[in-house]
Parts: sequence; C-alpha cells; structure tokens
Amino acid sequence: MKNVLLIRRYAKAFLEYSIENKMVDEGYADLELMTATLNEHRELRNILSQPFVPKSKKENIIKKVFQGQISDNTLKFIDLILEKNHPEILPDIIVIYRELYNEYKNIAVVTITTVVKIDEQRQQHLLRFVKHKIKGDIKIINKIDKRIIGGFVINYLDYQYDASVYTKLRNLEALFTDNLYVKGY
Repeated sequence: MKNVLLIRRYAKAFLEYSIENKMVDEGYADLELMTATLNEHRELRNILSQPFVPKSKKENIIKKVFQGQISDNTLKFIDLILEKNHPEILPDIIVIYRELYNEYKNIAVVTITTVVKIDEQRQQHLLRFVKHKIKGDIKIINKIDKRIIGGFVINYLDYQYDASVYTKLRNLEALFTDNLYVKGY
C-alpha cells in the first residue's frame, strides 16, 4: 500500500527546495526526464524497487544514468529518497510534483480524449466547453482512445464534458432496455 502522505511530503519538499534555489522549471524538466527514462527502461525500475539491492548500488546506478543530464540538486533529492529507502515511490513523487508544479505555475491541465490525434486549432475550438472554468495558462493533453468510437471527452479537474459516441450509444441502450409497455392500452 502506498503512503500517500509520505509521497506528497517528498514532492512538496522538493518543490519548496526548487523554489528556494530558483530552479523550479529545471527541477520539473529533470523529473520529466527521469519519468521518461523510468518508463522506457523497465529494468531500471525493477532494480530501484528491489529491497535486496543495496542502497549504494542503487545510488551508483542513478548517478551513472543521470549525472550530467539532470542538475546536482535533483540528484541530491534522489539520493535522499534512496537514503531513506523509498525508491519505489519515486514515480509517484514525480506525479505529485507535476501536480504541485502546475498549481504553483497556475497551469490548468485539460485532457481531451479523441479517437484520432487532433491539431492545435481543433483543440482550441474544443476548449470552449471548459474555458469559462479555467483561470491561468492551459496545458492540453490529447489522449487517443478508440473505445469512444467518435466524438470527444474533455476532462478538467472534476469536470467532464462527454460528447462521445460510446456514451450516446450507452445512453440509448439504457433507454431501450426499460420496459415501456403499459398493460391495458
């Protein structure tokens, strides 16, 4: 079971450290690079999460993989996580840091799910459904999901605008499965 409070505490501490050292954007870029690397290399993730691999070996691996690619301050933060024996929560810390970073920079993340990738002009056109709810800059994530059949789904925080064909078909199915027959007519 993941310790959400611990994960949030580490992510918040790194954001505060980044703000103090005027490296908020650099810290974000470093963690994004780490995310991409960890997602790409399953073996690296496995080594970091294994309890029988010594901390010193994990630290050496991290330094060899990331030294020169990420800042020394970020490496110190990763060393701290390894020192406290919490390498398995590193991907979760990065996710929470991303949320805190967006909040700090006043960036609203809007996810638009479609069947095919859409261009910038179409994305801006679809934003009209949620623009009234957003303050600050907008970052659009275009997800591809063939299951929605057609149309689009827009998610922003806890708001969802669902104009997908899948949902419309599901609603029609629910409508027709009700027995509308009234005896006596």
